[in-house]
Amino acid sequence: MALNLNYTPNKLVDITTLTEDQWLDWRRKGIGGSDVAVALNSSPYRTARELYYDKIGVVMADEGPDKSITFQIGHLLEDVVAQIFAKKTGLSVFEDHWMYQHPIFPFLIADVDRFVMLPDGRKAILECKTAHYDMQFKWANGSVPRHYELQVRHYMAVMNIDVAFIACLFSNNENDFVWQKIERDLDEEENTIMELEAFWHNHVLARVEPPLVEKPDAVLESLRRYFGPADKSEPSVDLDCKFLGSLKEILNLKEEKKVIDAQSKALETRIKSLYAPIVEQMGTACKASCEHGSECFRVTYNPQYREGINKDRLSALRAQYPEIYDEFVDQTELRIFKVVKTAIA
Repeated sequence: MALNLNYTPNKLVDITTLTEDQWLDWRRKGIGGSDVAVALNSSPYRTARELYYDKIGVVMADEGPDKSITFQIGHLLEDVVAQIFAKKTGLSVFEDHWMYQHPIFPFLIADVDRFVMLPDGRKAILECKTAHYDMQFKWANGSVPRHYELQVRHYMAVMNIDVAFIACLFSNNENDFVWQKIERDLDEEENTIMELEAFWHNHVLARVEPPLVEKPDAVLESLRRYFGPADKSEPSVDLDCKFLGSLKEILNLKEEKKVIDAQSKALETRIKSLYAPIVEQMGTACKASCEHGSECFRVTYNPQYREGINKDRLSALRAQYPEIYDEFVDQTELRIFKVVKTAIA
């Protein structure tokens, strides 16, 4: 497939005229920028099957991360990020409230945060992000998290634009800010479009669920969001015999893990017994060193602090101040998978 670059994107709808539900309905008409990594099994937040359900209108039992306060805050801070970018680069930034569609691949759509006017008169894309302070390492040395890069490259494809910028703010200090320039890569764009076309036609239009091929933790969390909370009143499920091999392997691996865990515990105990006398000599100090000949060892014994309420105080809080307890304490569900082999009578 050779890309045709002689095109102008179609204007679908002015998103300022839409309610949130209407906007979501329009998004279901195609694959948007934030959908790309999900469709390509590269998202840290959702599986391709969740995206498939969203596109065909299946409601998940749990709303999932897109409805979280973190995403809402990120949306509210887009203008702040854009202002800081304009200040640091001297480039003119402006908004465009249209949803666009690729004229050649109509299943590709785009809502772009901001546009940038370059000194030579060309238009570029600006994607605005916020992230936790501890996530700065993912942006170090010119890096951009892969799922964000895919999003920006998707916008470049839909809009037929060759230059994009992505900016991220990590705190309420404009110095905790990074921006990167991304140049269009037509070879990668062609491959991505082919994969998205396969997802759209083979799954969304064909109404065929994508396989769950993401990392196991992501798959389990996706299933939790799809099915919702556990129901202990439901009857036992008769599993298909095709799972016999998996169940036997789970038991075997559990036994192997017990041996490895015991070895790890013994090693950890030995390590602690070796450094306990060193800690005794250090006292309240957090750093130490030991030099002999050409050898030098640097030791740190730094404290770590975390906030929490012990179980006894938590019980007292629930008993004495139930309203406060209900307002601030969240209950989360953790399900434990366990296999026991028994003989059939």
